[in-house]
Amino acid sequence: MASGGGTVPFRTIGTSEIKSRFLHLAQSSQFRAVLQVGRLPFTEDYDPQGGRYYDDLSLMCTNASLPGSSFSTSENNQDYYGINQKFAYRRDFDDLNLEFYVDGKYNTIKFFEQWMDYIASPGDYQTVGTDQKNLYNVYRFQYPEKYKVIIDIHKFDKDYEQVHSPALPVVNTGTKNDIVYTFVNAFPRSISSIPVSYEASEILKCSVTFAYDRYFVNRGQRTVQESSPTTRSGSPTDTQATRGLPEGVASGSGTREDPYIRPPIRQTGPIPLQVIDFPGQ
Repeated sequence: MASGGGTVPFRTIGTSEIKSRFLHLAQSSQFRAVLQVGRLPFTEDYDPQGGRYYDDLSLMCTNASLPGSSFSTSENNQDYYGINQKFAYRRDFDDLNLEFYVDGKYNTIKFFEQWMDYIASPGDYQTVGTDQKNLYNVYRFQYPEKYKVIIDIHKFDKDYEQVHSPALPVVNTGTKNDIVYTFVNAFPRSISSIPVSYEASEILKCSVTFAYDRYFVNRGQRTVQESSPTTRSGSPTDTQATRGLPEGVASGSGTREDPYIRPPIRQTGPIPLQVIDFPGQ
């Protein structure tokens, strides 16, 4: 065998090493989707206890896709003769697709339809009246900071230890192996058509596609979400309100801070004109 550069050395792997590496692989059926929808003014209408409708959505979410991303690149073929080089200049993110079971009251469909109406609607998003039926109406859109939220996708396995769960009789018996995707400034971009028929009945499902600014991965192995105070006054009830951040400013999710947040630009008056004197003029 040649001993020059680029050769792949031969290695013998024992059975015990194979077992330790491949007998515990991640499964696809344990996950949790957390939609931080407490800041939406109509969320309280779907939960008589107030402010915790995201728990219902989390339990109803039956399918989710871990996101993908790619880089947009520019090409340079002038520096080196015969060589084409590519450089990344923007990161592109795939849409987030979530599928939910529809409860007997159809609140799942009603909630996402009302969310879409809140983003853009001819009349009042809370009611369907004469304003909605007016043939000459136009759609009016909300400001983005009012309808965008944070979404978490928590992927774990059966042996994941819920340290803060009082139902567990023994603590420190599982693992903390997980991964959390946090989607910043997410909102429903489309609701897929829901087929119904007179054939054999199946559980009704609602598939929603979300757009978002970006996502980041939490690799700190922390708790996904802790309890936060909630209200029924229509004010923001997600965790960013408890941190004293301005309304409409996305900042992480659960107990994690978003290190890439850009603070809002606040301009209280006209920018003063500065005159610079150059020497010799």
